[in-house]
Amino acid sequence: MKKIDWSDWMEKARKFAHMTQVELADKIGLSQDKISNVKRGTRKLSSDESTLISQVTGYPLPGENASLNVLGYVGAGAAVHPIDDGDPLYSLNIEYPLPPGTVGAIVRGDSMFPIFEDGDLVAYSGETVLPEDALGETCIVQVSDGRLLIKTIRRGSEDGLYTLTSYNAPDIIDVPVDWARMFYSRISRRVWRKFVR
Repeated sequence: MKKIDWSDWMEKARKFAHMTQVELADKIGLSQDKISNVKRGTRKLSSDESTLISQVTGYPLPGENASLNVLGYVGAGAAVHPIDDGDPLYSLNIEYPLPPGTVGAIVRGDSMFPIFEDGDLVAYSGETVLPEDALGETCIVQVSDGRLLIKTIRRGSEDGLYTLTSYNAPDIIDVPVDWARMFYSRISRRVWRKFVR
């Protein structure tokens, strides 16, 4: 069995949450010196401390898998409308960390090929952001006609309108976007079904 490098794990968790040592120490009730000593390897984390770090950063403890609920489909050339019945299509155990609240969707269409293929799984934030705050980002977006798409958001010709760009299809120009959710990761259609539980 491989020995766990708790110093390395703590640093990955801290960076994953975009926290400084001082911020992490404050969140878990330790001094910055104690965090620094863990990083240097002169102090060990207690099991309670590592559990707290995992909780405040959203980074899984070693040996834990992240859980991802696949809620439905997202269009990449195909017209997809969300169906929110409250139940996920699939639940997966993912072997790498994902931010808390991350959800998934299956890509339909080829407008984002070669980055995303039809049937790929995308993980994205469960929290919505204003389209204005996601300019230049690849996001899951809901346009005003109800379609759910994966596109890169660009500024439109006037306030409240956006151009949605693809890698392999013409832009969707000057459409109102109801909301956007940040894209986190892609899992190939050839791989993700192996993780279904």
